[in-house]
Amino acid sequence: MSCRNRHAYDVKCRDLLQATAERLDRLRSLVERSGPETRETMSREDMERTLDALRGQHNRLCARVEAARIATDDAWTFAHAIADQAAEELVSGLDHMEACLRRKAA
Repeated sequence: MSCRNRHAYDVKCRDLLQATAERLDRLRSLVERSGPETRETMSREDMERTLDALRGQHNRLCARVEAARIATDDAWTFAHAIADQAAEELVSGLDHMEACLRRKAA
């Protein structure tokens, strides 16, 4: 059963990493195409800096997922929890950035 749980978690993480990478690409595209009305409250440099920070969180998530994948059975629960926390932080940051861009575009 443990092997099935780990495999299911690996698949879930792979899908999450792919989805967050696509969201980051979409956000970068939106920032590059943003007009002056969007940049009034947040400069393009600030938006790009935020995206770079999110890209760093994505890289950390990749590392945490890999650590969970190679962890021993005893350490897997802890590594799994750390990877889940990194995923929550990244998704929260992406949600916040998307909300800011939507508010500014409206």
